[in-house]
Amino acid sequence: MIGVIMHVRTKADKTDEFIALTTQLQRDVRDNEPETLLFQILRSQDDPNIFAFMELFVSEDARKAHARQPYHVAMSAAGYACLDGDPDIRTFDPVGAPAFAGVMA
Repeated sequence: MIGVIMHVRTKADKTDEFIALTTQLQRDVRDNEPETLLFQILRSQDDPNIFAFMELFVSEDARKAHARQPYHVAMSAAGYACLDGDPDIRTFDPVGAPAFAGVMA
């Protein structure tokens, strides 16, 4: 398994557009990517323009395939146009037992 955490800040006037784009992306990922075990976007309680993406894939191949999905590619330019600065993207290896029932490390 491989985990990805991404933090982004949106331009204040683009936050609603970003939410619409990423909400649709969440639906598309959940409907079409069985090897993406978790794809959750969180909004900061302290700053409404800060978001975190939590992603968990069964493998590096699944992570790479995620980025190539047509719905992901189609929304990427519009999503990046909403950002104020570059995203902070980090990859992680799970530690300990899997967090989800039935998931094998």
